Amino acid sequence: MHILIIPSWYPTDVSPLSGIFFREQAQALRKAGHQVGVIFPERKSLRWFRFRNLKSYVFHEDDQGVATIRKKGWNWFPRIPHAYADLYLDDGVVLYDEYVNKYGEPDIIHAHAMLFGGVLATRIKKRYDKPFVVTEHSTAFALHEIKPWQESYLANIYQSASKIITVSPKLGDILAGQYGCPKKIIKFIPNIVDTEFFSLNAKKDKVQDKFVYCTVSSLTHRKGLHILFNAFASKFKNNMQCELWIGGDGEERARLEEEASCLGISEQVKFLGMLNRAQVCDYVQRADVFVLPSLYETFGVVLIEALACGKPVIATRCGGPEYIVNEINGLLVPRNDVEAFASAMEKMKESYKSYNPILIRQDCINRFSEEAVTRQLGRIYEEVLEK
Repeated sequence: MHILIIPSWYPTDVSPLSGIFFREQAQALRKAGHQVGVIFPERKSLRWFRFRNLKSYVFHEDDQGVATIRKKGWNWFPRIPHAYADLYLDDGVVLYDEYVNKYGEPDIIHAHAMLFGGVLATRIKKRYDKPFVVTEHSTAFALHEIKPWQESYLANIYQSASKIITVSPKLGDILAGQYGCPKKIIKFIPNIVDTEFFSLNAKKDKVQDKFVYCTVSSLTHRKGLHILFNAFASKFKNNMQCELWIGGDGEERARLEEEASCLGISEQVKFLGMLNRAQVCDYVQRADVFVLPSLYETFGVVLIEALACGKPVIATRCGGPEYIVNEINGLLVPRNDVEAFASAMEKMKESYKSYNPILIRQDCINRFSEEAVTRQLGRIYEEVLEK
C-alpha cells in the first residue's frame, strides 16, 4: 500500500523533536512493508531569519526509505492569524503535485492533526478525490484554545475524512461532544513507542543509594510541576536518599527553581535542562520511577517511553494516561491534587519491588509497539479503500 503522510508539524533543523512521533510512525509503516512518503510545508518563524536564506525552496530527501519532500520558507505574517494556514495550504498542494510526479499517486493520505494537515488533505481530496484519514493529537481542543476562524475548517474535514483517529478515547469524546465530530467516523489508535530505542538496560549505572523520581516535559503550567514539587516536599523533604529529576525547559523554569528553594528541596531537585532523545532514555533508565503530574494530556508519549524502559509510572487522570496506566505498570491519581500525588509517590516507593520491569515492558510492547499500532492502522486503511 502506498501511504502519504501529511504532518502539521515535523522535525526540523531548529526543532528536531517537533512531531518526532509522526516521523516514527512513518518509519514504522515503511518497516511493515508499505511504500511511505511525507510532504511537509515548513514555514519557520522569522526569529530564525537570515538574509542569506531569503528564498523559499523545495527540498527532497530519502529519510531511511521514506521519501520526504519539504518546502522550506518563512512565516512572513505571524500577526495575521490565518496567514500561516494560507501559506501552508498553498505550499502543500504544490508539494503534493511534485510528490505524485516523482513517486506516483498514493493509495491513501494520512494527515496528522486537523489544523492544518487535515485541512490540506481536505483540499487534496476535493481536487483529486484521494481518500484520507486524520489522527488528532492536539491538546488545544481539550483546553478550549481553538479559535473561531480555526473551528470554521472542521466541518469540511468531518465531511471529507474517512476516519478521524484520536490518540485517546477521551479526546474522541471531546471532539464529538464539543466540536461536532460525528461519532461514527472516530476511531481510537494510540501513539507508537520505539521499543528498540527505549529498552531495559540492566547495565545502566543507577544513582547509588538514591531513590529517584524523574519527569520530562516542557516547563509550563499545564504540566503540573507545581503539584509535583509540593507533593515531593510533603513526603521527602530533607530525605537526601530521595531525588527528583526534571528534564526539559520552558517559561516556568525560573519560577520552579524559586519554588524548589522556598519548599526547601533545592538540594534534592535536579534541573536537567533540554534533553535530546538519547539523554531522555539515559535518565529514565537510571531513575526508579517516572512521574507525570499534568493537568491535561491527549496521550502522554513520555509515559510509554518510560514503560518501554521497564519503569513504573505515576500519572494523573487528565485525558490520555487513563488508557496507558494499569495495575501492572503504575498508579493513577486525580489531577491537581497534591495530597493524592504525594501519597502515590510514597506508596510507589514502599511497594517498588512489586513492580516487575519485564512485565511492564512486555505490556507496553503488546499495546504500543510499532507492530501493534501499524497493524491497527493497516486495518483502517484497508477498510477505507474497500469502500
